[in-house]
Amino acid sequence: MTETKSTRNSPRRILEIVEAICKHPQSATAAGLSQSLDIPVPTIYRWLGTLCEERFIATYTSGHYVPGERFRDMMLHSLQYEPKVTERRSILRALSETLNETVSISIPHGTKLIYFDRLESHWPFQVNLKVGASLPLHCCASGKLYLSSLEPAVALGIFKRVTKADSARNTITCPEAFQIELKRIRETGFSLDNEEWFDDMNGAAVPIFADNGTLAACLSTHALSTRKSMQTLQDEIPLMLDAAKDLKACLAG
Repeated sequence: MTETKSTRNSPRRILEIVEAICKHPQSATAAGLSQSLDIPVPTIYRWLGTLCEERFIATYTSGHYVPGERFRDMMLHSLQYEPKVTERRSILRALSETLNETVSISIPHGTKLIYFDRLESHWPFQVNLKVGASLPLHCCASGKLYLSSLEPAVALGIFKRVTKADSARNTITCPEAFQIELKRIRETGFSLDNEEWFDDMNGAAVPIFADNGTLAACLSTHALSTRKSMQTLQDEIPLMLDAAKDLKACLAG
């Protein structure tokens, strides 16, 4: 067996397929992967089929492949072992002290947004969420930010499925109004929660982008409306965006 054939049949090629799917989702079709990785079409179909069967990847009706359930679970659990966890938490602590509020990180996980880490302020009122808990996509700042990163039709479909009765006085339940809200988030680059998740609580979230421009995580904060107005939270968005840049470098490193 030649060195080239050995390389093509090695586990390294399987990992390269998964890597290509994660890094270049626009071209992650069987034909695209075959061309970019120089793998024969019959071979790429065989390996893609195996990866789908094992739930490491999944396929859309468009023919594009995406990370699957097992791969996302693996990545979620691996984050707790990241080498720069101390640096990440120091960035969160600095931001929390500057804002004088709790700050949090959440990450996309399929059609969910998973609570990942936070630095708490000294204020007695807190949103009590554990690591791994799902955030409501239709009413909290991070959830809306996540939905705004999806295709509008996909985001609206998820909104219609997850929206329930009003959870707070300003919860958006009208699909048309929600579409307008997502459009505003896409245009401004940040998301606000105007007492939509809990009464008397405001929130804000900014994106942490991956190198390929996709949403990797959401950085958020919240405060009682009696303590911080929506305008004050909006004025603090530049501070959160600066921290998001540092966190991107930290997570990528």
